[in-house]
Amino acid sequence: MCGINGIIRIQDKQQAAESLARMNMCVAHRGPDDSGEYADDFVALGHRRLSIIDLSASGHQPMFSQDQSVVLIFNGEIYNFPELKKQLADYPFKTDTDTEVIIAAYLKWGIACIEKLDGMFAIALYDRQQGKVYLVRDRLGVKPVYYYVSPRGEIFFSSEVRGVIAGAGIKPKLNTASVSDYFTFQTVTGQATLADGIKMLEAGSIASISRDAFDIKPYWKLSYATDESIGYDEAVKTTRELVFSAVSKRMMADVPLGAFLSGGIDSSAVVAAMAESGYKPNTFNVNFAEGKFSEAAYARMVAKRFHTNHTEINLKPEYFLNLLPTAVRALDHPSIDGLNTYVVSRATKEAGISVALSGVGGDEWFAGYPVFHRMYHDKLKRFRMMPKVLRQSAAGLAGAVARNESWSKKLELLSSDLRFSDLHLAERKLFTASQIQRLLKQVNAPDNRKHPDIQTISDLSIAEWETYLMPVLLRDTDQMGMAHSLEIREPFLDYKLVEYLLSLPASYKFGEKPKQLLVSAMGDLLPDEIVSRPKMGFVLPYEVWMKNELKPYVKEGLNTLKHHSFFNEEGIADLEAQYFEGRRSIKWNMIWSMAVLGHWINNNGVQ
Repeated sequence: MCGINGIIRIQDKQQAAESLARMNMCVAHRGPDDSGEYADDFVALGHRRLSIIDLSASGHQPMFSQDQSVVLIFNGEIYNFPELKKQLADYPFKTDTDTEVIIAAYLKWGIACIEKLDGMFAIALYDRQQGKVYLVRDRLGVKPVYYYVSPRGEIFFSSEVRGVIAGAGIKPKLNTASVSDYFTFQTVTGQATLADGIKMLEAGSIASISRDAFDIKPYWKLSYATDESIGYDEAVKTTRELVFSAVSKRMMADVPLGAFLSGGIDSSAVVAAMAESGYKPNTFNVNFAEGKFSEAAYARMVAKRFHTNHTEINLKPEYFLNLLPTAVRALDHPSIDGLNTYVVSRATKEAGISVALSGVGGDEWFAGYPVFHRMYHDKLKRFRMMPKVLRQSAAGLAGAVARNESWSKKLELLSSDLRFSDLHLAERKLFTASQIQRLLKQVNAPDNRKHPDIQTISDLSIAEWETYLMPVLLRDTDQMGMAHSLEIREPFLDYKLVEYLLSLPASYKFGEKPKQLLVSAMGDLLPDEIVSRPKMGFVLPYEVWMKNELKPYVKEGLNTLKHHSFFNEEGIADLEAQYFEGRRSIKWNMIWSMAVLGHWINNNGVQ
């Protein structure tokens, strides 16, 4: 895992060298083991290295092909590089790295070689003979690539938004078109970011850049075709094999391995697969004095079953308060979930671990969230039978009588067409449209992005990936893991596993127990208490701490928004007062999202 930076279509070579140095310094935390730079009159490439495979100096980047025609910088891991290397036996390899395998693959197959890579990656490949740079992002968007096109036509790219800002030398401005998106989904989806003009290369895409062209095309798209011929027993067997394979691939490293162990079935299944392979994992669990938020007892059961080297991180509000300013400053892009990962990543790195496996993604592909059950059992059917005009009239009357924010989402849903897309949007919304209007002086359309069309359970999985898994969980995993130079790998983001799960009949994922298919495939390895327990998300006790120890910090973030020209001071103050007065309809995550955004704006000098 590393950090990549670059400037394409250089206008001033000396200025580019200074910009690249700033970019490399800005993302130094992503790769403390080595750094490197390359520049000519067209491109400048910078790299920060976190040594995971082939720890020797031969893994230095930028890396060159034998004939010096190709220059490459790379962030991530290629899990099938040993197999590819056998197919490239005619290349004179000098290292044991996956980086060199990418170069050899490109020389043999051209840019189509990307389709042969199995892993998580962000790649910048410069073909000096063609005068072309390729920027590539992995299929499921595990590793990020951000970019900015300057008024002069220069292109700055980096693993982080801050790296782009540092290189381009711009004063970041708030992307007002994306603020409503942030308040809806607690993130910004699609290509946009909250920094105006800075975009994210979409997952599964290749950007081809020359002096006179900039084209972005997909090389892979997440799609599916349900295969009704697959029997349940066969599905269970194949799922187990694919989970074991996904975990096994991600255990490839020349450094010690660890695993995040919440005590839920996803992380427990990952630990079980690691242990069954003969490896004794180092496991890490965050727990709290507030009992209803702590999963420590379940994590201990799994750790005991597999004899792991288990570490419990006892998080107290005083410790978290001291850690909070540093943790929020580590947010390259604002998020309300990322601090969880920051805490466990810090403890994992302090224990001497450089690679950790995570169970993120299990809920999306195995239908673990409540919205999957509501859609599968079609909880909207009886309302859909009512004429829309009647539903809208009823919603209007209910809203006038209730005047309660807790009803807002329900009333908006009732007034919609009651499609499954409407149900998903209502479930994912942080604020309603009317609440957002009160928070902002001007509500702009979010970059013409449409909500995904949802007809099936697999469509819903893809929608969850697009609106939550990729822009929230994976972005948090990357930015908060790399804040501590920790590489985090996600077996449930294995594209072969994902493609298979999407092809299965929906009924296979539902049954007596949550995530029935995963339970059937891996449950025999786990304690009964793990497979039978109700779902419990990994959430810090914000609702307790925010009204006590964290209150001054929260108010500081809210005050930043109140004094920012784009936000409505009265609307923010009203929600703030309602929350601290104990109005149950105003949830902690609504207030926390505003506070985090305020601190992000302040920390990064966003205009």
